[in-house]
Amino acid sequence: AYDDEPDRKVINNLSFDFYPGSCTAILGETGAGKTTLINLIMNLFFPTQGDVFIGGKNTKDYSQDELLPIFGAVFQETFIPPETIKNIICASSDSHDETKFQKAVKDSGFEKTILELPQKENTYLVKSTRKEAVDLSGGQNQRLMLARVLYRDAPILILDEPTAALDPIAESEIYEHYNKMTQNKTSIFISHRLASTRFCDRIILIEDGKIIEEGTHESLMAKGGKYAEMFNIQSTYYTEK
Repeated sequence: AYDDEPDRKVINNLSFDFYPGSCTAILGETGAGKTTLINLIMNLFFPTQGDVFIGGKNTKDYSQDELLPIFGAVFQETFIPPETIKNIICASSDSHDETKFQKAVKDSGFEKTILELPQKENTYLVKSTRKEAVDLSGGQNQRLMLARVLYRDAPILILDEPTAALDPIAESEIYEHYNKMTQNKTSIFISHRLASTRFCDRIILIEDGKIIEEGTHESLMAKGGKYAEMFNIQSTYYTEK
């Protein structure tokens, strides 16, 4: 895969597996190739060399209709439609499943926000579109998108820098629900911030499109390499007082 510099490979000789039901964090600084990697996994980008397999089947052999139900993704940039909260969350279904809706709202940490709104889940969003609508904060919008993905109940959950625009407190509140969000799912968390890493079964640190370190939080801290250096720099935000 290549970016605007045609002579530079974004991903280069990178190979690893995601195990069913596991949680993997892919870390790296901006430009390391994290988002490109996710686009390759979701078959939105096509590799110039190599292959991507899901369940032993090459993604080239999947139709887009087959791949769509497999992934639930939340990205840093979100589009909020001028609809009710419930319709936004349940948009992937022809009919609302109340049990699934309530679980998605709770597991995403969005329940408190709904209870504080005058019309609860029937509140319209995007204030500029109608008189009774409201606008949510950045952290609330992210929880809304998480609830929407959880309602879809796709087997592979991808979170691509979903909290990069949030302050550390709002980010920490989302991670309090992380284990609930990823339960019984194959989850992939993409970030250059390390708040998520201790929740994950495995951490992969990439640089210039290559894996430079791989392991658990404990093993990588014990190794004392680049991951430990990054974590110690950011520990002001992420270690418990």
